[in-house]
Amino acid sequence: MAKEFKEKTITVNLRAVFAKPTTKRAINSSHVLKNLVRKETRLKELKISNKVNELIWSRGRFNAPRKMTVKIIAEKENGIIMLPEEKYEAKKDKKGQKGKTPEKAKEETTGAKKTEEKVEAKKTEEKKEAKASVKEKTPAKAEEKK
Repeated sequence: MAKEFKEKTITVNLRAVFAKPTTKRAINSSHVLKNLVRKETRLKELKISNKVNELIWSRGRFNAPRKMTVKIIAEKENGIIMLPEEKYEAKKDKKGQKGKTPEKAKEETTGAKKTEEKVEAKKTEEKKEAKASVKEKTPAKAEEKK
């Protein structure tokens, strides 16, 4: 059985991808990566970070990388596949967010409403200015036609 770990860096050989048709190499490389990491770590659920996905797709659909060095971070039964340079920030519990007082919550909502009102006021002023400029232009055009 595999040893328990929190963080692990491995190099994954993606040679199985090159047995697939050329048009499906980048698509299949994420599946192959997950399967190889799952076999190595015995984690049930794995998520691939955006940077790893961008690296897979960086050379296009047809030219997938042959090898990748990835960092795996384990949390209970789940794991995250990241690049070794990436930093991982654990999700904070929602319990800390419940500690907001009702006064602070009201301030946040009223602040948001005030900014929305300002934006709406600016839009209406711009519309009025546009209408005024259109009205000024139309009589001049009418006079030119006469």
